[in-house]
This record gives sequence, structure tokens and C-alpha cells, in this order.
Amino acid sequence: MRNELLCIDVTCSSVEEDLALDEALLIEADSSDGPAVLRFWEPRHHAVVLGASRSIRSDALVEACRADGVPIVRRSSGGGTVVVGPGVLNVAVVLPDSRAPGLWAVDAAHRYVLERLVGSIIGVGQPVTVEGLGDLVIGGRKCGGSAQRRLKHWFMVHCSILYAMPVEQVARYLALPERQPAYRRRRSHQDFLSNLPLTRTNLVESIRAAWSPGSAFSSPPARALALIPELMAEKFGNRSWIERF
Repeated sequence: MRNELLCIDVTCSSVEEDLALDEALLIEADSSDGPAVLRFWEPRHHAVVLGASRSIRSDALVEACRADGVPIVRRSSGGGTVVVGPGVLNVAVVLPDSRAPGLWAVDAAHRYVLERLVGSIIGVGQPVTVEGLGDLVIGGRKCGGSAQRRLKHWFMVHCSILYAMPVEQVARYLALPERQPAYRRRRSHQDFLSNLPLTRTNLVESIRAAWSPGSAFSSPPARALALIPELMAEKFGNRSWIERF
């Protein structure tokens, strides 16, 4: 099933469940040898998503999040902390490391996915580049971030793309990162971040066409959905796991 690719556009009832579903799709693919997955999701409310090893107190403005009822959650992949919500399209690509030569290497796998994502956006007239450790950039400003999670033979790269996100929300909920890529030049969130001038439909259709032209949307596999309660209990809905750093 390695050449098959499921296209999924499903958002769960909470960000925690969305993160659990991404993980479940990777686990299911790795355990049963496929299929590959291209998934889109976009939460209905804002949330702060910590990278796997990021510190809550270093990255999130906790009091502002609590005051506004914005949850602080954690994903299983690396990378930095981000704000997701309406106007942020999340894209998860789950692939085998045999898909192309060299994908057993983290950097090569990341580059393979991002080059195709960026190519799809360039194809609809937006001059996006990849900068830093996997940022999508337009006009010198970051419009997307990415991270990777790997299992035995399969990996997942997921990317959060800003297209209609109020940047002031990021500044309210995220501290300035301690480590910054050189191209950021110590700019504030407001001066550093930018939305892509595309609609959600434009983004979804261009990215889908790049990975699986003409494919219809599918539902998540039942076996992946069945993993969500366990993953929620162990990780994504477990405050001790979320707040362990």
C-alpha cells in the first residue's frame, strides 16, 4: 500500500484530539505498512502547541492563555511552539522512508516534504521559500512552521500555514523564542509573521494537487481512530505529559 495516498480533511472536536489523530495516522501506517496520508485540519479556537521538548514557562505566556481560556497542549514532534486556530491550516504528510532515496535521514525527509509543499504554493503565484530549520517564508516574513516525527519505517512532517491568522494573537500568547534563526533579526512576532494571501480552498487544493492529483477526500482509517482514546490518556490529554517540561 506504499503508493496509495489518503487525502483527509478532518478537524476533531479539540486540538488535543487533532494532535492525537496525526500521531495515530503515523502509528497505523508504520504498523501496517501504509497507506501514506495527506491530512488537513484547522481548529475552531486558538491553542498554543508546544514542541515535544519545549518548556511551557519559556515559550507560552501562561497567564494570558489562562485569562483567555486558550489551552496549552503538546505535540509529539520536535520544533518550536506555535499558535494554531482559525486562519491556520495544519498539514500532516505521513510517508514511508522508502518513498524516495535518502528519506531515512531526517534532513532529507524534511526537505523532500517541504519542497513539494512550497512548490505547490509557488504554483499559485506566491513566492515562498524555506528558511531556517523548516520555516516557510514570504517577503522575508515567516508564514509557516514545520516539525517531524519518525517511527521505525515511516515519518510524518506537519506544517502550520498562516493564511488568515490575527498575528496579534501570537504576540499575546507566545514569548519571543530564546533561539532564533538568523533571518528573523530579533524582530517581534508582529514584524516577523505574515499571512499568505490565499484562501483556505486555494491552499488545500494546490497542496492536494501536488501530492495526489484528482484524489477524493477520505475518512480517517477506523484503526487510526481507534487509537485516539489511548493516545489521549497517555499523552495528548494528559496534563502530566503536556506539562512535563
